[in-house]
Amino acid sequence: MDLEATDAHSSENKIIQIGIALVENGEIVGNYTTDVNPHEPLLPRIQELTGLSDARLKKAPDFAQVADEVHNLLRDCVFVAHNAKFDYGLMWKSFQQLGIEFELPRVDTVELARVFYPTFDKYGMEALGEKLKLNHDHPHAAMSDALATAELLLKIQEKARQLPRMVLGEIINHSENLLYETAYFLKEQIEFTKIKPAGFELIHNIATKKSHIMKVRKNKSTTLSTDFVENLAQIGLNAREKQIELAKYMDASLSYPQTDFIEAPTGMGKTFAYLLPLLASGKKIVVSTPTKILQNQLMRDVAPVLIKKFGVRMAKIVGNQNYISIEKFSNILENNTDGKNFEIFKMKVLVWLTETTSGELDELSKVMTNDDYLSVIAYSADLQPKQLHYMQEFWPKAQEKAKHAQIKVVNHAYLIERLADYPESFLENRVLVVDEAQQLFETMEKLGQKSIRITDELLKIDGTESQLKKRLQESLVYQLNKKNLDLAKIRLDAEELGLSELTDLLSDKHAIVWKENDRLFASNNDFYNFAQLVPESTKLYMIGATLSLSDKNPSFPELLGFREYHFYKILGEKAKNQELIAMTDGPNVKNTSIIDYAHYTAEAIAELAELGFPIVVLFTSKMSLTFTAEKLSADGWNILAQDINGTAAQIKKKFDRGESRILLGLGSFWEGVDFEKQKKLILVLPKLPFSTPDDILTKKYAQKFANPFYEFNVPMATLKLKQAFGRVNRKAKQKSIVVLLDNRILGKSYAKKMRRNISEIVTLKKLDFKDTVSEILEFLI
Repeated sequence: MDLEATDAHSSENKIIQIGIALVENGEIVGNYTTDVNPHEPLLPRIQELTGLSDARLKKAPDFAQVADEVHNLLRDCVFVAHNAKFDYGLMWKSFQQLGIEFELPRVDTVELARVFYPTFDKYGMEALGEKLKLNHDHPHAAMSDALATAELLLKIQEKARQLPRMVLGEIINHSENLLYETAYFLKEQIEFTKIKPAGFELIHNIATKKSHIMKVRKNKSTTLSTDFVENLAQIGLNAREKQIELAKYMDASLSYPQTDFIEAPTGMGKTFAYLLPLLASGKKIVVSTPTKILQNQLMRDVAPVLIKKFGVRMAKIVGNQNYISIEKFSNILENNTDGKNFEIFKMKVLVWLTETTSGELDELSKVMTNDDYLSVIAYSADLQPKQLHYMQEFWPKAQEKAKHAQIKVVNHAYLIERLADYPESFLENRVLVVDEAQQLFETMEKLGQKSIRITDELLKIDGTESQLKKRLQESLVYQLNKKNLDLAKIRLDAEELGLSELTDLLSDKHAIVWKENDRLFASNNDFYNFAQLVPESTKLYMIGATLSLSDKNPSFPELLGFREYHFYKILGEKAKNQELIAMTDGPNVKNTSIIDYAHYTAEAIAELAELGFPIVVLFTSKMSLTFTAEKLSADGWNILAQDINGTAAQIKKKFDRGESRILLGLGSFWEGVDFEKQKKLILVLPKLPFSTPDDILTKKYAQKFANPFYEFNVPMATLKLKQAFGRVNRKAKQKSIVVLLDNRILGKSYAKKMRRNISEIVTLKKLDFKDTVSEILEFLI
């Protein structure tokens, strides 16, 4: 059943439309629908939502006139609704007002969908209708919603019956946490299940999919040529000039012992240009990318091509904490009283395990699931082969698969961890390619930092001890609350109080130490040395779009610890399918408050959104993003904002699906996320991407340059701008306009240098807002 009402959120609401689909023996056997006259005007938003009007409802019967008919129709039924609390509650109230008793068992399909579709982002009927291809032609029309709910119920019923009996039995063991009588629906399905259906590895009450290793048939098409152009043609692609240049360099440089730094422009197709020559030379490879998103991108776009055309296997590896531990999960199943959401979480994991081929926890929906739930079942290195579910574990399988793959794909964080632990066995005579190598700085910094929770340390102090200890404690608390930390005094107090972790954190007198909220951080005074992690015998390629601060001095290699290296730069070409507009009539950034500038940004985005093109907005500050998002939402715009409407990966998926035309992003979107699905795009940059003086990497760079702002900050901001341009210019057939709202780019000193550098790769125009709109329309259309 589905009901439309005068107001979904009012206790005084009334039914305005009823839709009923009758289901029996797995089939929809009948339906009933009627409008209902509420005898009050509809709110404009309800009219818009349902498509109903006051004029139409005036002609409809009162609920009293249809109550007996509806009541007789529902006799001996189970009441099923998508959000049963609302529909059943409104129906019960409406009958009660007429003195008619109404009592039926209830099943809620929202809760069932959460369990049986454990990877979905949304569980509203419209989202489910799209995902599951339900017949849902008129969302928020009661009959359409009721029929869609009936179809959903039948799909869930079919999924439940496909599960091994022991698995469904275990789900039922936790199902009392589902709303109303929803658990009884699951109990009814047990008799239709098989004890051991084919395709599952079943141990006790947990089933996983049987893994099948795809056999690769060797034939002419799976032979790699020594000719890069020929190999690319096998894939169905035409070689570009820059690709050929990079491929030739890869061939020639394989015999060089030293590390190669290769600066190559974005959008040139560098992945195939470095992979195919190495594979043709018979090399096994480890490729490292900055993020898991880019790992997935390689596995999605490149891996299927290589296996199909050349029989080359590519395997992805992430840290073991990213995988489920089935042994740990099995242990938490012993209890079924851990609270409603956690019990539903257990149920959905049981279903997910019958479907996943990777076991990566990222696949699970984040709806009503927090990181604490995931950490409880994350894989850890102490699991042993003798344990019950070891043969089902995904992490050991991923390791084994990677051993036999010609290409291992990892992320920078995982790479650094493995190089620190066991570099020789991990690399095992493979060529190491670090893609977007400039992002190693940030990754190594995060991994190299030490931190402690201040409260935890202070709790270790025994308050019953001497007056001296009490005075030392008071002194330490005072020092830790000061804006400028006196590290020598804090270290002395910590030693006297026997706080070993705090003392250890401050042991390096040259370290950079700072406080954020309740945590104290310490970082090495210098950059972390990547060069010393890589075995000398390993051939290493460091590739990226931005590996040098200037033509004369690459800088990055030395900062990463390299003394002997070869630097090669592939010059970019000026984009014909992209323009940069610097706005001339915006407010002065330095003289405008954060809130006022955010409102200006929101208003500019809103006007540009009226043009109808997808818009990506990249921020340098979370606060600025939040204020801008709040203003846009308040003005009625449907937006996708990072960390407000989901993670970077989640909102990117939704944006690609067209769920919103406005995406607001932070850090990872500047360097690691490509927008290749949009044919025409507007990129808005509210501010120039200068690092803040408090940024830890900026502090370290400041010690390396005589004039850090001009020698480091300006070139880095320029490189970051170029990276942002590349994110929305992935294909020759794409068209994009970049709108820079920050008028500092129009200045004379450092801005002149930035403009000259940027103009080498993109046409720069200085326009006011009115002319910007005209230019966008002319260029994109």
